[in-house]
Amino acid sequence: MDSTTIKVSVATRDRIRSFGGATHEETIIEALDLLDAREFWAEADVAAAFVKTLPAEEQARRKAEMDELDAAFDALDG
Repeated sequence: MDSTTIKVSVATRDRIRSFGGATHEETIIEALDLLDAREFWAEADVAAAFVKTLPAEEQARRKAEMDELDAAFDALDG
């Protein structure tokens, strides 16, 4: 694996170290994974809020499509 050096303040380095990961990289990867998850769910919340603004008929149509898709995947689990 290729590696690189990044400059961070001593305070940031110490903060990374304080989380106790086996390596700085392990700690950074864990933090990035949590950030990715937080942003994913924030986008999901925005999408859900948008759907709630749609007319009831459109919401029902979308729900029916999702129910049909869920049923198809359930059938695959057999």
